[in-house]
Amino acid sequence: MDRGATMTPTDPSSPAAQTRAEAQRVRILDAAQRCFIARGFHAAAVSEIATEAGISQGLMYRYFDNKRAMILALIQRQLEEDRRSMGSRPASLDMVDGLLACYQQWARGESIGELDTAIANVGLYAEITAEAQRDPAVGTVLRQHDKLTTQAVYEWLRQHDIARGEAADEASLRERTLLLRVGVEGLAMRAVRGPDVAPETVRELLVQTIARVLAE
Repeated sequence: MDRGATMTPTDPSSPAAQTRAEAQRVRILDAAQRCFIARGFHAAAVSEIATEAGISQGLMYRYFDNKRAMILALIQRQLEEDRRSMGSRPASLDMVDGLLACYQQWARGESIGELDTAIANVGLYAEITAEAQRDPAVGTVLRQHDKLTTQAVYEWLRQHDIARGEAADEASLRERTLLLRVGVEGLAMRAVRGPDVAPETVRELLVQTIARVLAE
């Protein structure tokens, strides 16, 4: 056998090497996300992210050139998670209960891991949004993410209507898509600014909003 063609575990193109590289990349992104949440995007130093990830700063630069690359990767990762979750949206009451749980966790300053939402942490969401205003590259990627997410919500609502035997109404679908996007994002912001709102009040508003979103 030609030795030059033999694939070894240290070969960067081998499945084992690629698996290790992806695991390392995820480890760095998870560490970056924790640091950005705790200290803010600009205050978090690359050295702190490397320490949080448990690797050297030099090794980290093999995967990401700078913090901008990390924030772009975090946006892309969220987009992929949104796409996976969009195909299995729950019924209206489950959506209400899920969003109420999100509100309560946001109000406590907690990150959401297992719940289905595009805003896992309000602080990080605000950081990325603010950075999009300062950095054109981040702004471009974030707007692309927003368009794709909006289209996914629109398509999910369209399929929801079809399943109920309703004719697709483009204007109604656009309006209901926007209502859901604005509702979730507004709920996240209110959780920070008005965390003492009674859960019963939030739930009542969510019941009305989700009923209108789903046209039920």
